[in-house]
Amino acid sequence: MNLGYIGSGPISNFHIPAIKNNGFNIAAIGTRESSSRCEDFAATQNLENVYCKGGWEEVLSKDLDAFVICIDIQATITVLDKALATRKPIFVEKPINSNPNKLAKYLNYPNIDNVFVGFNRRFYKTTNKLKDICRDAKGGTIYLNMPENNYGLKQFINNGCHMIDTLRFLIGEFEIIGRTKRINNDFKDINSFSALCKNEKWDILINAHSQIPANFSITVNTDKSVYELKPIEKLSHYCGMDIKEPTKEEPIRKYMPHLKTSEVEETIFKPGFDSMYRNFRLFVEGENCSFCNFKDAYNTLNICWELINPYYIEI
Repeated sequence: MNLGYIGSGPISNFHIPAIKNNGFNIAAIGTRESSSRCEDFAATQNLENVYCKGGWEEVLSKDLDAFVICIDIQATITVLDKALATRKPIFVEKPINSNPNKLAKYLNYPNIDNVFVGFNRRFYKTTNKLKDICRDAKGGTIYLNMPENNYGLKQFINNGCHMIDTLRFLIGEFEIIGRTKRINNDFKDINSFSALCKNEKWDILINAHSQIPANFSITVNTDKSVYELKPIEKLSHYCGMDIKEPTKEEPIRKYMPHLKTSEVEETIFKPGFDSMYRNFRLFVEGENCSFCNFKDAYNTLNICWELINPYYIEI
């Protein structure tokens, strides 16, 4: 199965091995016209013989089975627009663009159902196990924590969209009841926000904060248990608790939850990537598979913007 690859950034070092492991033959690779970086990258991946000096347009001109777009999101729409005209299956790296308004016009675009969006955390074993738990649970509360190492709306959109998509994958749609935000006056950009959300089964608290020493995490409290993805690659289940009463030597009461099970996403590839491309192959073959479609990706991005409303800036 022949595939055209558009990209040469750092993330491509993780995409290429997973692509090859799932039986794809990369028959063309390119980015900008005469890109030396892409040419050098192609050589490191033993793809120098299929490097397209004419860039991504040359890649798309070839009669291949599918295309993968993994470039800076500010350029993705331009390339995707041309790729859709090929009528071939297209894998595109999340979140496609930073602004949902720029995606809206494509919702009813011809061939938009050919798009497979790369939200790789949907393919974690830990995430899928928690999804089953949430499906069978009676309901409860969920806490989503999104720390960021840099300030700003762009950082939240580009990275935080993973967490919002994962939350939607776990529990389905939800509505935003209220939100607060703080602005960093030095950078004139968003510093933190909190949001209270809900659906028919779950009450949800979302917190995002810049430059704090913490992991991304999702905590689900339900049915006398606590399930925690922290980081997302590790699922812990707590059930029951010991209480150690204060003593003269230790005058503080201690509450110690029982760790019932703990499992970590283990893979030789970047987590989720091998399964993601296994499903993309099924997608290309027209078989049933698990994936995030274009409309789903648009809805995730739209929620990201609603969470920081009315702090909208043009990006």
